[in-house]
Amino acid sequence: MSTEAGTGVKRREFLKILGATGATTAVVGCSSEKVGKLIPYVASPDNTVPGVSQYYATTCRECATACGVMAEVRDGRPIKLDGNPDHPMSRGAICSAGLSAVQGLYSPDRYRTPMVREGNALKPTTWDKAYELLAQKIGEVKSRTQASNVVFVNQHESGTFPGFLDQWLSAQGMPAHLSVDSAAPLATIAANQKAYGASWPALDFNAAKLVISFGADFLDGWGHSVPQQLDWADARAKLEGAPRLVYVGARRSLTGLNADQWIAAKPGSEMAICAALTGSGTMAAASDVSGVPVATLEALAKAVANAGTGVMAICGLTTANAVDCGVMAAEINKKAGAVGVTIKPAAGHAGYNGLASYADLAGAVAKMATGSVPLAFVRGANPAHTMPKSAGFAAAFAKVPFKVSFTSVPDETAQLCDLILPDNHWLESWGDAVTAQGQIGLQQPTLEPVFDTKATADVLIALAKKDQALAAKYTAADYRGWFIGQFPGGGSAFTTALTKATISGSPLIATATRTLTATATAADAGAGDYFVHVYPSPTLGDGRGANKPWLQELPDPVTKIAWQSWVEVHPTTFKKLGLVEGQHLTVETSAGKITAPAYRYMGVRPDTVAISLGLGHTAYGRFAQNIGVNAYDLVTSGWDAAGALTLSGAKGKVTVLADTSQMVTTEGSARQHGRGIGQAMTLAALLGQEAEEGEHEEHAIPGLPSQDFKAGLKSPIAADAQGELANPNAKDLGMYAPDHVQKMEKRRWAMTIDLARCTGCSACVTACYSENNIPTVGAPYQGRALSPTVWDERPGANIIKGREMAWIRLERYYEGNENTENEFSPDFDTRFVPMMCQHCGNAPCEPVCPVYATYHSPDGLNVQVYNRCVGTRYCSNNCPYKVRYFNWFGYGEPDRKQYAWPEPMHWGLNPDVTVRGKGVMEKCTFCVQRIREAEHRAKAEGREVKPDEFTTACSQACPSRAIIFGDAADENWTVAKLAYDRRAYHVFEELNTFTAVVYLKKVNYPAPASPAQA
Repeated sequence: MSTEAGTGVKRREFLKILGATGATTAVVGCSSEKVGKLIPYVASPDNTVPGVSQYYATTCRECATACGVMAEVRDGRPIKLDGNPDHPMSRGAICSAGLSAVQGLYSPDRYRTPMVREGNALKPTTWDKAYELLAQKIGEVKSRTQASNVVFVNQHESGTFPGFLDQWLSAQGMPAHLSVDSAAPLATIAANQKAYGASWPALDFNAAKLVISFGADFLDGWGHSVPQQLDWADARAKLEGAPRLVYVGARRSLTGLNADQWIAAKPGSEMAICAALTGSGTMAAASDVSGVPVATLEALAKAVANAGTGVMAICGLTTANAVDCGVMAAEINKKAGAVGVTIKPAAGHAGYNGLASYADLAGAVAKMATGSVPLAFVRGANPAHTMPKSAGFAAAFAKVPFKVSFTSVPDETAQLCDLILPDNHWLESWGDAVTAQGQIGLQQPTLEPVFDTKATADVLIALAKKDQALAAKYTAADYRGWFIGQFPGGGSAFTTALTKATISGSPLIATATRTLTATATAADAGAGDYFVHVYPSPTLGDGRGANKPWLQELPDPVTKIAWQSWVEVHPTTFKKLGLVEGQHLTVETSAGKITAPAYRYMGVRPDTVAISLGLGHTAYGRFAQNIGVNAYDLVTSGWDAAGALTLSGAKGKVTVLADTSQMVTTEGSARQHGRGIGQAMTLAALLGQEAEEGEHEEHAIPGLPSQDFKAGLKSPIAADAQGELANPNAKDLGMYAPDHVQKMEKRRWAMTIDLARCTGCSACVTACYSENNIPTVGAPYQGRALSPTVWDERPGANIIKGREMAWIRLERYYEGNENTENEFSPDFDTRFVPMMCQHCGNAPCEPVCPVYATYHSPDGLNVQVYNRCVGTRYCSNNCPYKVRYFNWFGYGEPDRKQYAWPEPMHWGLNPDVTVRGKGVMEKCTFCVQRIREAEHRAKAEGREVKPDEFTTACSQACPSRAIIFGDAADENWTVAKLAYDRRAYHVFEELNTFTAVVYLKKVNYPAPASPAQA
C-alpha cells in the first residue's frame, strides 16, 4: 500500500479497475494516478503455466566440482537452486555457494551494458562499438606481429570452452590461455600427480578406518566439498565401523572441529610427522620440530598400523613444503596398501585438468611489467584482489596498452581495464563441465539474459566473423549452434540429454593435462614472535563470494562471525597480551600488514595467529566493497614446488592497538552450561559396552502426570496431564478425538537432526534464506539511525544489536578444556546443533500472543499469521529456544532504506512465501508452502501424500543428509522411525514443550588411549 497521504483509492474506482477486460488497467499501490497495463499471455512460452514452477537440470559453475543442480523457474525467472538427485557428484545436495548463485545472477551491481574507458572513467557503450574497437585493437596487434605476446587469463573451468578458447586464440596467432583458480589446492594436486599419476583421486571414506588430515579441509571447500561431505557423512552414519578422523595442523578448521582428535603441530612441521609415520624419520625428531608429545605421535603410528589398508592420509597444507608433505602422506597410504582401497586414482575427478599455477600467472605479470604485452584479456579471474600486493599486479597491468575484461561484476581487475564485455552468468549460458570420471555435465540457460550481456564464446565467434581470414572457420551463429554441431547425435541427442544434463563421455575439445611443477622460490621465514596462518574462508572462499549477501551474512562455521574480518588468537595469548574481545591487532609480515579485531579461539596454537581470506575488496559491488581486510596483503609473492602461494608458516609481528570494534557475531555462548542442547555419546556407550554419561534410573513419582509423548510425537491431552486425578470415564479428548473436525490425530509434521552426520557447514541456513525470502540485514546501507543526522554504516550493525533474521541458527558448542585461558590443550569436543522453531506441541509462544497471531494447526505446526501480528514480541520473550525473529525495519518494503532486495535481486523471491514487513514476527514454518503444495497435488490426483514424497528446503539441501522431515504419525515415513532411535532426544525436554524436532546424539570416537569424552 502506498504511504503517501491522500492517495487512497475510492471504492468506485477500484471496482471499475477490477472489472476491466482485455488489455486492462490495474492498481499499482492505491492511487488511480499509478495505473499501468497488464499484458496477459496469449500463448504461454515453452508451455508454461503462470504460477507453476518448471525445473531445468544444469551444472553449477561456482567451483571446479561442477555439481548437477535443478533450477526452479517461475514465470521465466529462476528463484531457487537445488541439487540434482540424478547427478553423480551432488546426488541431490547443494552447498551455500551453489545456493547463492541466484544472488550472483540478480546482483544489482552487475554490468548492464558494455563499458569503455573514456578518460579516467568507464562509460556505457554499445556492443557494435565494442566489437569494432576490439577488432581494431586485435588487428593492430597482429599487424605489428605482437600476437604471440598477448595474455588471456581465464577463471579455471572444465569442459569444452577452454579448448574452444584455445582454438580461437591459436587462430589469432595468440598463445593458449592461463586457467587460474586462486582457491584451488595446487600443492595437493601437484603431490597427487607425483604420487598417484592423477590430479584428484577419489576418496573412499566408507572403506576407511582411520583418516589423517594434514591440513586437508575436505569439509571447508578443499577439493570437491559436496561429494566429499556426502561420502563422509554416510561413512560416519555407520556408527560401528565408522572411520576416526585425526586432524594435524596449527589451526582447527571446520574439518578439524569435526575430527575426533586434533594434533596441534607447528606450521610447516607436518612433514616431520609424516616422515615419522613412514619410518623415514624418528618420533623424537618429529616431536622436537612440531611441539607434539612423543606419546601422541606413537599412539598415531599405532593407529595407522591397526587400520591396515583402511588408512587414508591426505594433505592440504599451504606451507612452503606442502608438496613434499603431500608426497610423504601418499607414502603412508602406499605403505599401508591403501591405494586402490581408500585412495582410488582410477576413479578420480578430472575437474582440475589444465589448471595453471600461481607461478604461471606471476610469470605473465612479470612479462606485463616489461611492457612487452600489447593486449591482455581477463575473464572470471580477479588477480588485482587475489594476488599479494607484493606481486605488483596493478603496476604491471597498467603497462599493457589495452586491457579487456569479460567479467560481469565490477571487481578490482575490471576497474583497471579499458573495455568491459560483460559475460552472461552461468545460469544464462550454454556449456558443459567435467564431473565424475567419464561423465560430462551439461549446462543450459534458465532465462534470457537479465541485462545486455553476452556469453564470451558468442563474443569470440562474433569477432572471428569480422576477420575475413577466420570467418569461414566459424559459420555457426553462436556457441549453442557450434556446440550442437559438434555434439554426438546432433540436436535431437542434445535435447534429450538436457533432461538430466549428465552424459557419459568427454569434452568436445579435450583439455591438455597440465603438470603442476615449478622451481620453488626461497621460503621467507619472516620475523616476529608468531606464525601467521592465512586460510580460505569456508563461506567466501578467496573473495569471489563476497558480493552475495547470503554468504556475507552466513556466520563463519567456526567463529560465528559475519560481515567482518578478525584475527584468531589463543586464549592464553589473549591473556598474555592483555586483550579484550574486539581489540584491534596489527599483524605484520615481510609482505605487508593488516589491522583487524582480535577473536579468542582455543582452536589455534598459542604461537600462531590466523586470518581468513575472502574480504577486503576495494570494489566488487555494494555488498563487498570496503568490508574487512584482504589477508592476501600478508602473503609474500613467492611460491612452492607446485607454483602455489605459501599462505601459512611465515613469522610475523603482532602489535596491540587501543581501538576496539564490536564483533559481528550470532553466538550467544560457546558453552552449553549443562543445558544438554548438543548431546553426544561414545561408540562404546552406544554399543552398551560402557555406561552413558548422564544416564540415570527413572523414578516414578506417585500422582505425577505422564511426561511421555503420545504415539506419533503428539503431546498429551488434557485428561492425560491430570495423572491419577483424571476421571477414567471422561471423554475429554479435545482436538485429539479421532472424530474431531480438525483431525489432530491424523498428522504430526516433524523433523529429526542427526548430530553424528551434521558437520556445521550451514548449507541449511542458506537454503532457508532462499526458500523463505528471509532478508539479509548486515549490509552497510541497512544500518540504523543513531541520530536524525547520523547513520550507522558499520557492516553488520543490525547483527551487533541482535537483529539477525536467519530462521535456522547453526549453534556451535565446545565441551572440555575448561581452563583454556591458563593452559593450552588440543583436547576438546565440538557439537554443531541446527536450531530452528521446534513446533512445540505445548508451545509457550501460543498462549501469550494477545492477537492470536501464533496458534497450533491441526497437523502439528506452530503457525505465525503475519497480517495478524502487531509486534508485541511476547512470543519471542516466552520462547525458550529463541528462534523467533522480529522485523525491526522494513527489510521487505521497497520504499524503505533497509530494503534487502534492491532491483533486480527481488526477481529471486519465492512467490509462494509472503515477504514480511516492518513490525512483524517471523520464524521457521517447516516450509508450510511445500506441505500445502504436496497436499494439494495429492488431492488433485485423488490420492494421499506418499511417504517421503517431499521435504523442507533445509533437508533437501543438506550435504550431510543430517535433516529428515516428514509425518511422525505415519510409521511409513522415515522420520517416524528415526524419532524413536536409540540416540533420540528433545532439547529442553524437561519443559514439557513436546517439540516436533528430534535430535540424534552425536557419536564420538575417542582414541583407544584417550579418556572417553562424551
